[in-house]
Amino acid sequence: MAQLTDRGTVEHRVGDRRLWLRWGTAVLTADLVVHNTAGVLVNDWEGWGVVAQTFVFVLVTGLVIVGVTFGLVVRPALRATRIAGAGLGMGLASLAAYALFFTWAPVLIAPAALLLGREGWRRARTPQERRLPAIGAALGVVSLAVFASFFIFMVFTGHYPLGL
Repeated sequence: MAQLTDRGTVEHRVGDRRLWLRWGTAVLTADLVVHNTAGVLVNDWEGWGVVAQTFVFVLVTGLVIVGVTFGLVVRPALRATRIAGAGLGMGLASLAAYALFFTWAPVLIAPAALLLGREGWRRARTPQERRLPAIGAALGVVSLAVFASFFIFMVFTGHYPLGL
């Protein structure tokens, strides 16, 4: 949060210290609901065992990816001055995570790029300092858009895109 000091200069205060935790919790919750539902609907019904296996897979992969992303990257970046570089790194990692397509890793990492991009943009004092956060956030948006197009393709055709 920015505020004017008594000398007329802008001072940036660190906002919510648990912002990373709220975003990570929201991402994990959405993943559990949407990914588990999609997994159950896409797979052939073979009983409740498949539902349980799908849930365990989604829970474990979600906890690991979201835990590493938000706990080990976003949290320290929000406390330090490396926020812009971390946002760019998360945007690139989100695109690279398409190698792990079935874990939905791109969707779990892209919100970190958006959060770091937003916070980096907010804390930047000059237009030059806003470039890296903006690029990182843009890469996160591109990653989410690619995933959405894959998902829409799958819904309408019944097949995974690109022969996956």
